[in-house]
Amino acid sequence: MVQQVSDEEYNQVRDEARAFLAVRPDLSAADLAQFSTIADTTVRSFVNGTKVRGREVVDEVRRVVAQAKAGDILLPGGTPSVALTEDHSQKVRRVPHQGTFYSTQTARKIAEVLDYCAEHCTIGVVTANFGAGKTEAVREWRRRHGATVPCTVLEFDEFTACDKVECVREMCRQFGLPIILGSQSGGRMFRALVEHLNADPCLLIFDQCETLRPRVCQTIRQLWDRTHEAGVGVVMLAAPILLARLINGKMVDLGALESRVGIWAPLTGITRHEFASIVKQEGFTEVGESAFDLWYTAANGSMRRLMRSLDLLKAKHSGKPISEKTIEGVAGHLWGMTLAA
Repeated sequence: MVQQVSDEEYNQVRDEARAFLAVRPDLSAADLAQFSTIADTTVRSFVNGTKVRGREVVDEVRRVVAQAKAGDILLPGGTPSVALTEDHSQKVRRVPHQGTFYSTQTARKIAEVLDYCAEHCTIGVVTANFGAGKTEAVREWRRRHGATVPCTVLEFDEFTACDKVECVREMCRQFGLPIILGSQSGGRMFRALVEHLNADPCLLIFDQCETLRPRVCQTIRQLWDRTHEAGVGVVMLAAPILLARLINGKMVDLGALESRVGIWAPLTGITRHEFASIVKQEGFTEVGESAFDLWYTAANGSMRRLMRSLDLLKAKHSGKPISEKTIEGVAGHLWGMTLAA
């Protein structure tokens, strides 16, 4: 007889597997199955929520997901590299707070990537969902290390992300190099940029890289190829979709960049324990368990959503108990979401 598990345990392991696959879109249930003793169809059925909940299945999925999170298996990329992951089981009593910035696990991992790439002059890729706090983490890191680690940040927009010449032109502008107009000017500006970085190396931080066209990725790779020996490192911050494009992409432009990545950090955003700690630190101590579950689900790992909801609750519900109805109102007002308890 197959030993069954409780609904609570089943839902917990299934949710962990789904959350992991959400931040690693380059993987599927079949990839998890390769490192287990069960068939890929069984793992797929388990993740999809069908009635596959035997003890062996649950234990195997839990084991494989834990190994993948720890970086023991299923690392991104096909070349030797470092992978930083988050310890989601870690209990959090209090999240360090500096001014308006909370030093979450995600922020600390991003700082590790920035330190590593600055020291080793390599390429790092950080992926996390929108609102997880990537930009704020970089801003805090620069505030703390800006005087000792030379760096520059380029936040891509619809123009720089789609046009390699416009990308190079914007970088030249940031370094005070001559700007040349015209679509045929990219080569001259690129060579001037390479010459400048070889003379004055720094850490190049690129934000919102999920919007990049392949040729812009190729430009970043070529820039690093020509300057890393002088001391230039690169960090790319993006939504998880970039990971899938780099790993699964068939285009030479993306493959050439992926093969040079030295450190990966596929992150999930604020953890449940951190979420609870910050809510308490912000003065909300009367939050029902079901209300907290709805709140955390609606935030979906987003630090931005958490802080916006806290601002609204402080304005409208300060000192009052937080109920499911309160959270449903917040979700509808801020994000247009309809929540079901």
